[in-house]
Amino acid sequence: MTDGLPASAYTDPERHERERRAVFAAEWIAVGDAERLHDAGSYVATVVAGYPIVVVNDDGTLRGFHNLCRHRSGPLVWDGAGSCRSLVCRYHGWSYSLAGDLRSARDYGGEVDAAAHSLLAVAVEVWRGLLFVNLDGEAPPLTGWLGEVVDRCAAYDLEELRVVHRSGHDLAANWKVYAENYQEGYHIPLVHPGLHRQVDSSRYEVALFGPVAVHSAPTRDGSVTDGAWLWRFPGFALNLYRTGMSLETYWPTGPTSTRVEYTFFADPSRPADEWEATVANSVTVLDEDRVICESVQRNLQSGASLPPVLSPRHEQGVALVQRLVEQALA
Repeated sequence: MTDGLPASAYTDPERHERERRAVFAAEWIAVGDAERLHDAGSYVATVVAGYPIVVVNDDGTLRGFHNLCRHRSGPLVWDGAGSCRSLVCRYHGWSYSLAGDLRSARDYGGEVDAAAHSLLAVAVEVWRGLLFVNLDGEAPPLTGWLGEVVDRCAAYDLEELRVVHRSGHDLAANWKVYAENYQEGYHIPLVHPGLHRQVDSSRYEVALFGPVAVHSAPTRDGSVTDGAWLWRFPGFALNLYRTGMSLETYWPTGPTSTRVEYTFFADPSRPADEWEATVANSVTVLDEDRVICESVQRNLQSGASLPPVLSPRHEQGVALVQRLVEQALA
């Protein structure tokens, strides 16, 4: 048996700020697909663990920036996807090139050192159609960071797949509650009755390869969950199916709240009802996870919860999440 983290690790605002910087600013974070950045001038903007970011196609080169003007931190673009010729602050109108250089300080009334007021850069990489950002620019090259994920995906024609569905979901639970829930199949018989009918959860396994976890379970004939389930710390999950794949990415939005975003990809030559079944199955599982994770969060906040004892058979993945978080904070 292994002792888990104390309840305060899932509720403390000061710890949340430390994890935001030590974990989510330091690691590669998947922010969806690169399809939306195909054309020059196209951009995608979102907020990752409290950091507003924008990724833009600068004439074929993808560039990432913190989505804030160097004048008084106004937004350059609104969240979502779109197209632009330059990045113009929505507050006071300072404008920047798509390379991040200050072009104009509108009606400023004085001199501005343009070289000292370029946009704050964010590292960007694309791997097999998936878009990643690193906020502090210190992460290793993306393929090395992905590790075992790269090898496990080698046999799949991921580039032939096309985005068929995107969705975002907010959970009233600390991100580690959700991450730990993802990392074990122990709860499947009680929380996911539909999934339990599709897989033999008694033979659910989580194999660890450094910061990567590979999930597997024998499936029933015709199960939409047939494939490979891959996870990389802190919040990257790639599920491969016979009908396509889904990217699941998540990050904290506060000490007790989490954002989960799904992107589903499918072979365009396959019938739509195949990928629609995969989407429906995934959303059902997420809704079931939401109920249990939010209930666990309420209990952690009650003041009655004590550090857990982790199952050596089922919860090695949970221990991995906790160990990597503690290493990052140290």
